[in-house]
Amino acid sequence: MNWLASDGAMVRKLIVKDWQVYQKQLAGFVAGLLLALGLVGMGTPLLASAGALLLLVLLLVVGSYAIQSSVMLERKQQTQPFVMSLPVTPMDVFWGKLLANLVIYLVPFLLVGGGLLALVLTTPRPDGMVPWLVVVALFMLANFCLSLCMVIAVDSEGWNVFAMLALMTLIGPFLYWVTSMPGIREHLRGDAIVWSAQVLGLIGAELAAIGIAILIAGWVHARKTSFL
Repeated sequence: MNWLASDGAMVRKLIVKDWQVYQKQLAGFVAGLLLALGLVGMGTPLLASAGALLLLVLLLVVGSYAIQSSVMLERKQQTQPFVMSLPVTPMDVFWGKLLANLVIYLVPFLLVGGGLLALVLTTPRPDGMVPWLVVVALFMLANFCLSLCMVIAVDSEGWNVFAMLALMTLIGPFLYWVTSMPGIREHLRGDAIVWSAQVLGLIGAELAAIGIAILIAGWVHARKTSFL
C-alpha cells in the first residue's frame, strides 16, 4: 500500500469533525494560556515565573488531552466498526488524526510562542532570549508530535502512556541543558539575536525528529490490517 495515498476531501472532513468536537475545550485552554501570558507580561519575577510555569503545564495538558480524547479514547470505545463503515482508507484515518491533532495543538502553541516572542521584542527584556525561546518551543512541538505518532502507530495503551510520561520528563533536563549550552548561554542576557551553530543545530534536529516520527508512524499505520 502506498502510505502517502489518501483522499484529501475525506481527510478534511475528518479534521473538521475532530475540530468541532474539541473546539469548546480548546477555548478553555486558550483562556488559561492568555491568563498565563498576562502574568508573564506583568514583569515581576514571581508573577512571571508563575505565568511561565502555567504556560508549560497548559501546553502539556492540551496536547495530552487532545491525544487521549481523539485517539486513545476512541480506540478504547471500539469505534472501529463505525469507522470501517465510512468510505475511508487507513491512510485517510492516519492523516485525519495526525493533522486534526496538529491543528488543535498549533492554536495554543502559536499563541504561546507568538505571545512570548512579542513580549521579549516589545519590552526591555533582552532580545538574546529569542533563539532560546524558538529552541524550547520547537522542543515542545517535537514532544507533542512524538507522543501523537507513538499513539497512532502503537495500539498498546500501556506503552503509549509510558512514552508520553517519559517524553514529559525530558522537558526539565532539556531546559537546564539548553540554557547552559555554549552558544546560547552567553547570549541570553544580551540585546543581539544570535543564531549560533548550536541553535541552528538544535532547530534542525527538532524538525528532523518531527519528520522522522511522522514517516515512521505513517509506515507502521499503513501496514495495519484494521483502523485505529
